[in-house]
Amino acid sequence: MKKYLWLLLITVSLSCQSHTKKDVTKLVVFISVDQLRPELLTQFDDLYTGGFRWLIDNSVSFTNVYHEHGYTATGPGHFVLSSGQYPGPVGVIGNNWYDRKLKRVVYCVEDTTATVVGYPGKDRSYKNINTTALGDWVKARYPSSKVYSVAGKDRASIFLGGKHPDLALWYNWQGDFVTTDYYTKSNPQWLIDFNRNLNVLSYRDSLWTRSLAPEVYEKYARRDNFPGEMDTYLTVPYSPVFPIGFDSSLTDSDVLNDIGGTPWLDKFTIELASTIVDQEKLGTDDNPDILFIGLSATDWIIHDFGPFSQESMDHLIKVDRYLGRFITDLDKTVGLDNVLFVLTADHGGMMLPEYLKEKYNIPAGRIKWKSLHAAYRQALREIDKRYGDHDFIVFEGLGFYYDINILNKRSIDKAVISGILKKYFEKVAGVEKILTKEEILRATPEDEIVFRMKNMINPVMSPDAWILQKRDWVYRFPYGTGHGTPYDYDAHVPLLVHMEGMKNEQINDRIATVDIAPTIAKILGVDPPPFVDGEIIKEFAGQQ
Repeated sequence: MKKYLWLLLITVSLSCQSHTKKDVTKLVVFISVDQLRPELLTQFDDLYTGGFRWLIDNSVSFTNVYHEHGYTATGPGHFVLSSGQYPGPVGVIGNNWYDRKLKRVVYCVEDTTATVVGYPGKDRSYKNINTTALGDWVKARYPSSKVYSVAGKDRASIFLGGKHPDLALWYNWQGDFVTTDYYTKSNPQWLIDFNRNLNVLSYRDSLWTRSLAPEVYEKYARRDNFPGEMDTYLTVPYSPVFPIGFDSSLTDSDVLNDIGGTPWLDKFTIELASTIVDQEKLGTDDNPDILFIGLSATDWIIHDFGPFSQESMDHLIKVDRYLGRFITDLDKTVGLDNVLFVLTADHGGMMLPEYLKEKYNIPAGRIKWKSLHAAYRQALREIDKRYGDHDFIVFEGLGFYYDINILNKRSIDKAVISGILKKYFEKVAGVEKILTKEEILRATPEDEIVFRMKNMINPVMSPDAWILQKRDWVYRFPYGTGHGTPYDYDAHVPLLVHMEGMKNEQINDRIATVDIAPTIAKILGVDPPPFVDGEIIKEFAGQQ
C-alpha cells in the first residue's frame, strides 16, 4: 500500500510541476517596432526610463539577429516574424508588386472580397497568403487561446496576426482603427468606444515638442536642422526643426493621414493594445494568449528625419514612456511573471547619406528616379529598334517583369533583354547592378547579399530582373532615407526576449528572424509546422 501511495504522490508532484511550468506563460506580447535599428536601443540607453528600460534590464538581448531575405520592407518583414518562413517562396515578394495575370500592381494584403466593418477604409486581409503563422499554430494546440493584432499599418497587423486571429486592427488613415469582415461581422463595443474617444482631429493644433532639454539631444543625437531631413512644418524657409505641427493650410484629411508621422500614432496603438488586454481578458486563464503590437510611426519618422535625428530620438523616448505605462498595467492585470515579451523589428534602415558623408566620410548618395526612368527610356528605344515593340516588359518598383508568352511567341531571348537593361541602368549613379532571377537563384551562401535576395524569389511571381543599389545609396530624393536592401544596415534588427526565470544577458550567436516564431511556439509547448524555415533558438530549446 505504501508503495502505491508513494507512486501516486510522485505522479501528482510531477503533474503539478508540469502544470505550473505551462502556466508561466499566459500571455505573449510580441512588439515589432518598424525600422528599429539595434543601435537606437543602445545609443539612447541612458535616457530610457520606461518600457524600453524594463525590457532591456529584464530580457535576454540577442545582438546578432538578421533578416535573411533580400527586400527588407514592412510586408515581408512582418510576415517573416510571425510565420518563420522566408517571404519569397510563399508569395510575399514586397509591399507591392506587378501581377502578370491581373496586369496591374497589387498590394500584399489586398482582398477584393473583404469590406471594412463600420468605418471607411480599404479591403485588406490575410486571405491570399497560403500558409499559417504563430497565432494559428497556438490556436490549433490551444483552441481557447486568443490572438489579437494591432498596428498602425494594415500589413503589419495582418501579417503578424496570421490566418485566423480573433481580430486584426489597423489605422485607416482617416481617424479610426478598423478591421474587415474577413475577421468579424461586427465591431466589438470597446473598439467603437475607443474610436469615438480617439478624436484625431483634436491634434490639429498640437505641437510635437521635445521631452527633454535641447542640450540632451545635442549630446545623444545629431544637431537639429540637419541637411537631408524632411521639412514637414513651416517649410519656408527650409527648416526641419522642433517644434513640429500641422500647417493651417492642411485639410482635415491631411491631418488624419499625417498623424502617422508623429509619436501620437504609436501612442494610440499602445493604448488600443491595453484596451484589448483589459476588454478581452487576455492572459487570465491557462490557455496562452498572444497580443501582437506593431509600432508603425517609427518608420515614417525615420524615413523623414533619419535614425539618429533628434526627431527619432525624441519619438523613441516617448514610446519608451508609452510602453512603460502599458507594462505597468500588464503587471496589475496579468502579472509580469506570466508574460513572455518579444521586441524586435521588421527591418532596419539606412542613415541619411548626408550624415554618412559628414560623420564617416562614406561616399553615400541618393539615386534619382528621373535618372532611372531616363535609363529605362534608353533601354526601350533599343528594344523597340531590335524587336519593333516593348509590350512584353513592365518596370515597377525596382523590378522588371517580362511576359514570357510574348517572348516565346516572338523567339526573343530574355537574356538579351536583361543585357540591354544592364547596359543602361548600371550607368546610373548609385546602381550597383541588375540581377536576373536566374543569377539570384544561383547564389551561394558565400555571396551573402545576393543569397539573401534568393529568399525573396518566387518562381512565378517575382520580377525577371531586379535593381540592386550600391551600398549606402538610397531611393529618396532630395530628402529622407529608406530601407529595402539586403545590406546589413537594413537587415540587422534587435531581439529582446523576456520570460520568467531567464537571466538578463547578451547573446552574440548569429540568429535569423525566421527563428523567432518557431522558438516562441516551442516555449508554449507547440510544435512548429514542418514547413517553417526557422530553427529553435538554442537558448530556448529546453523550454516548455
